[in-house]
Amino acid sequence: MHKHLVSLKSLFAFVMLSGSTLGALSAQAAEFKRVAGIGIDFGGETMASAVYTDGSSANVKANNGMVFNAGGVMINDQYETQLTVGYKFGGPFAKNGSVTWDTVPLELIQFLRTNNVRIGLGFSYHINPRLMVDLPGSNYTNNYENALGTIALIGWAPMHIPFSIDLRYTSIRYKQSNVSNPQENSGNVLGIYSSVYF
Repeated sequence: MHKHLVSLKSLFAFVMLSGSTLGALSAQAAEFKRVAGIGIDFGGETMASAVYTDGSSANVKANNGMVFNAGGVMINDQYETQLTVGYKFGGPFAKNGSVTWDTVPLELIQFLRTNNVRIGLGFSYHINPRLMVDLPGSNYTNNYENALGTIALIGWAPMHIPFSIDLRYTSIRYKQSNVSNPQENSGNVLGIYSSVYF
């Protein structure tokens, strides 16, 4: 519980710092836009494997998979502050069952834009991460503690087109909850994200 409070305090402090910085940087009125995006991440530590009826297998990895998100962005000259919430899932599916991973990422990213390129740093707070195994003879769910990670990215975002493509790296670790000897897994991933602004 104490770690959760520390993480939430860090996230809140970052939000407040971002707002204060933007206010001091420019007297111009900020522009607000909505944003929606999709992305895919690759990497992460193997958490479980699915064995198919033909004898082949596939792995589910921590923080690996697809993500859909939506939220808002505040634009102030060359600075942008973006806050989104999403749903992330991954894992192999088959006729004889599935092994899946999912979580709800809450993300805050501060961007600096230079012409059509932008770089960003931020936080990703993953809510209710869980691993779900549904295979013949094996059916269980492993729940993990909420986790706070960091994001670094660089992207192409044309000045006059409400669209961006970002290459990003996320560093995060997950700890299994409600067990005496909790298992920890690395969820460090490299991903490609695309967003539209409206």
